[in-house]
Amino acid sequence: MKHSRIGYLIFTAVLAIFLSNCSQKPKSAVDTPEYHFKAGMRAFENENYDQALKSFQHSVDLSKKFALGYGGLALTYAAQKNVRDAKINIGLAEQKANGDPDALALAGRCWIQLRGLEVRWFQLAEHDFTRALKKDPSHEASLYYYGTAYLYSYEFARAEDYFRQVVDMKGEYAKKADEKWQMSQKIVRAMPGTEVGKKVALQDKVTRADLAVLFMEELKVAELFDRKATTSPSFMTPTQMEAMQQSISPVDVAGHWAEVWIDDAVKYGVMEVFPDGLFYPDETVTRAGYAMAVQRLLVAATGDNSLETRYIGESPSRFSDVQSTVPAYNAMALCAERGIMQADVVTGRFNPTGVVSGADALLIIRTLQNSLRMTF
Repeated sequence: MKHSRIGYLIFTAVLAIFLSNCSQKPKSAVDTPEYHFKAGMRAFENENYDQALKSFQHSVDLSKKFALGYGGLALTYAAQKNVRDAKINIGLAEQKANGDPDALALAGRCWIQLRGLEVRWFQLAEHDFTRALKKDPSHEASLYYYGTAYLYSYEFARAEDYFRQVVDMKGEYAKKADEKWQMSQKIVRAMPGTEVGKKVALQDKVTRADLAVLFMEELKVAELFDRKATTSPSFMTPTQMEAMQQSISPVDVAGHWAEVWIDDAVKYGVMEVFPDGLFYPDETVTRAGYAMAVQRLLVAATGDNSLETRYIGESPSRFSDVQSTVPAYNAMALCAERGIMQADVVTGRFNPTGVVSGADALLIIRTLQNSLRMTF
């Protein structure tokens, strides 16, 4: 009797463990791991990370073997810089992939997301992409993200080889691959000369802090103005005179990683402090904002204050989406007139609220160097 009771207790314990490891039963026809994974990816792309985690977690709750769900969790944790949980879920995705190239490609993408936080990110991503392509040499996602890994490793020629393959396939990733291919070519043409320039070049958008760094490091504004001051000791533009009256280190810049560069950009008058006394270093730079910064730079470099008003109110407007009376119009017209920034050749739109990518920012820097005939 005693033995049978012990046996019953053991059976109950084993059954409880088994049931706890079993997947949840779907509540409807669309309550599937695949459905929740797709919902999670949509939330992730919209940067709604809390919802993404819920959807991905639901997918693995429905199936403990669903590798893509673990990959989605890893990708989201990586985006949140939660390295520990990202690595745990990458391991689960790789373990449960069972050779599935989709899951392996997602795991490799997670390592790319962790670049800067994991020293061996490229080697780990490469391992996943190699496994995926061994299973399916034409796997589009693996080819695309393998190219992306090379791009972020500054191996532009190899990156472009992969992007070319994906573009030729004309599949789901063709457009993304073409955009990355163009980005790579822009960076090669811009030739960033500093480490910080290389990092900014790969960003989808730049901030005001990034722009200050590019002006001071890549454009070498300090050298330009110091040379001018040497040849003309009284040289000081109206923009610089105004800048000298501003706080050199706005309160929202103190302790910021780019504080030194921002201080210099304000000091030389190529970037402004707003009327509220703040610089807003992490604010994304728009095309109109970049044009305004370029205008300030040109005025400061040439001493020609008339550049700030030369195109105001001209009729008709040279852009189909901007009236010539808006405050930033003069800067946009100045940049277009000098070939520094251009409107769309088909629509004539300047797209003033559009963001500026790191690659485009560097190309503009190079154009400015030629315009100012700077020699380094």
